[in-house]
Amino acid sequence: MQYLSSFLVYGLLFLTMYFEVFILVSYFEEKDEFVPEKGKDRGRMPGKFPSVTIVVPAWNEGQTITGTVESLLGLDYPKDRLEIFIVDDGSTDDTLLYAKKFESNPQIRIFSKPNGGKFTALNLGIAECRSDLIGCLDADSFVDRDALKEIIPYFDNPEVMAVTPSVQIHKPGNILQKLQATEYMIGEFTRKVFSRLNGLYVTPGPFSIYRHKIFEVIGEFVHGYQTEDMEMALRLQANRMKIENSHTAYVYTVSPATPRALYKQRVRWVSGFLKNAFFEYRFMFLSRKYGNLGFMVLPFAFVSIFIALFFTVLYIRSIAHTTHELYLKYSAIGFHPHLKNYTFDWFSLNLEFRDLLIYLLFFAVLFFVIMGVRMAKKKLSLDILYFLLLYGFIAPFWLARSLYNLITAKDAHWR
Repeated sequence: MQYLSSFLVYGLLFLTMYFEVFILVSYFEEKDEFVPEKGKDRGRMPGKFPSVTIVVPAWNEGQTITGTVESLLGLDYPKDRLEIFIVDDGSTDDTLLYAKKFESNPQIRIFSKPNGGKFTALNLGIAECRSDLIGCLDADSFVDRDALKEIIPYFDNPEVMAVTPSVQIHKPGNILQKLQATEYMIGEFTRKVFSRLNGLYVTPGPFSIYRHKIFEVIGEFVHGYQTEDMEMALRLQANRMKIENSHTAYVYTVSPATPRALYKQRVRWVSGFLKNAFFEYRFMFLSRKYGNLGFMVLPFAFVSIFIALFFTVLYIRSIAHTTHELYLKYSAIGFHPHLKNYTFDWFSLNLEFRDLLIYLLFFAVLFFVIMGVRMAKKKLSLDILYFLLLYGFIAPFWLARSLYNLITAKDAHWR
């Protein structure tokens, strides 16, 4: 049994290390694409801008919808080529009242419908849209002035059917939000890598832009286990449609400020991914037909949840024993935290193969953090420390619940 356990531990560590090396190699092969330079579209002739409609689905977003719409009106884009649809999805607060304050603006159209879910609000906008491109923006998100102009050049490639932005946290306040800020920056680095590999499997609600014609080919949004943006991305990939990432198109979203809100959000996200991947799109797994997405990205993303929970269980079981052993060990070699003067011998570090893999994994994650910070044009801060120290302790809670939802086929609650 001990040999089987060791084999499993080494095997999962190796698999994780292999995938991280795969990401690093992919980055170094195309690192010029990661330079955070803006302004690719500044020389475009005025008549060459495609028409764009942005749909803002809103349910009980009275506190943020005004800022969301104002950020769209502030986009550096020809006014006659940009339309904004606000779709109130049966809100019970003052969302519609705030939306109607914009009804005199010629760029804006306002719709109201009974509550049916975000995907139905998006589909209403699609049905009314006549533009070349159509995008969505969650009513708790805000776009950078140049975001749309940073996205448009990618559509010069006729094979590109959708483009995702760089989503960052809007004004993180407490430690929980600052932790998420680092997580989002890491996510932007990995999304850019995946876009170079044609391996994106989510087109996030904050400002993903699509060619209008794709909805005539593959259909409109569906419920998608409450993750319609993820289901749409997987459907695009299943139909061999290319998704790109514009890492200089900055969009800022309001993040959960409490542990309960964060837990609910992440359970919905992870449950949605597991169910979409397993129940609807598992035919893509390990299929060379779907390239890196099918053969590498999707299978590892799915298995990584099990890997994370496996090591969490091992960690919980051994943490007390390990802490005691380390204290005894370093005390014996002269590492005494309670003494004023002490010495530490670097040769005392445990460099067994398993521990060496763990150290390498840690430094790989640290590299992802640094690259994400660089791409988001931020500075190194304590937010990174919060992420490194705390994320591994809180993520297993929503991973475990999401796995339970998959096994029992239970729905995740959104609100």
